[in-house]
Amino acid sequence: MLKIDVYAHITPQKFIDAFAKRSVSWEVISGIAPAMGNPTLTDLSKRLEVMDRYEDYVQVLTPTGQVIEPWYGPGETPELSQIFNDAVAEIIAKHPDKFIAGVAQIPINNIDASLKEIERTIEDLHFKGILLHTPIYQYEEGKPGYNYETMKPIDLPEFMPIYELMDKYNLPIWIHPVGSGGVPVYKGEARGMFGLSHMLGWPIESAVAMGRIISRGILEKYPKLKFIIHHCGSGLVPALIGRIANDVDKFRAANLLKGVTAEADPFKDKNAADYYRMFYADTSLYGDTSGLMCGYDLFGPEHILFGTDFPYDRAGGDKFTKKTIDAVYKMTISDSDKKMIFEDNARRIMKLDR
Repeated sequence: MLKIDVYAHITPQKFIDAFAKRSVSWEVISGIAPAMGNPTLTDLSKRLEVMDRYEDYVQVLTPTGQVIEPWYGPGETPELSQIFNDAVAEIIAKHPDKFIAGVAQIPINNIDASLKEIERTIEDLHFKGILLHTPIYQYEEGKPGYNYETMKPIDLPEFMPIYELMDKYNLPIWIHPVGSGGVPVYKGEARGMFGLSHMLGWPIESAVAMGRIISRGILEKYPKLKFIIHHCGSGLVPALIGRIANDVDKFRAANLLKGVTAEADPFKDKNAADYYRMFYADTSLYGDTSGLMCGYDLFGPEHILFGTDFPYDRAGGDKFTKKTIDAVYKMTISDSDKKMIFEDNARRIMKLDR
């Protein structure tokens, strides 16, 4: 049984080199990533060394959590995205037995360029989807970096052409949280206190993105869209689905569901829980089998894919890979369901056998 890791991050060295003569260095953009000690993020030989410890283990190469849009405007991000994607394609071509597919980075602050890059990566490079960060941060001339006052949700109408195109290709969209905006910042404190914006804020960002995608009617309009939500569907939604579904009904009955109107009401023919079940979830809970079972109860065996968050474990990816494989094996489900999670679901939604 093949184990297809659908959430294996990479930062190609050629991409890093592209920042050498630019206004903002990769060291600034990457933030805390270097301090987390992940040489396998960039060093291909070290990555392969870790991967070789696991039998029948292959990766889908996905962009990292570091985004370029807060640092560079729409005139520069298209070229940087192309450099990233070309570098990933080159790695896959050199090691097709280890890297089964690539996921495209797109210059989200330039929609026309994003559409062209989606078409190029899928049709020419044979990538199997795209990654979107949530929320989407804006570049401000003279003020590069994360601006929490101008960030955008991923469900805005300006992003609909991307969803329409991915619906046409019938390939998945990876959703990855980013930034430190998911938790409150209290008076007198700096953003990111105690690391909670990462530990709790990121799952919150993912859960909010799911809710907004549903409530905006995106899944109603494009039912073929496949969103892969990191950390087993945020980790929060599976545990809170009863409360979420009940509150949607309660707020809707009282006409308090802001943004939902009689003319634009995705819940008139489908309840909230059924919409949330349309998402796909990875297994990136770092070995938490009980959390995976909670996700399994909501999404079912056909909507969970093996994913480890490689290599963000301070062990070059070895720790998360081992713990995630073990956690899936410990799930109290049938062997056929485990095979779906490890291999079959990825093959199906990414069209890997075509």
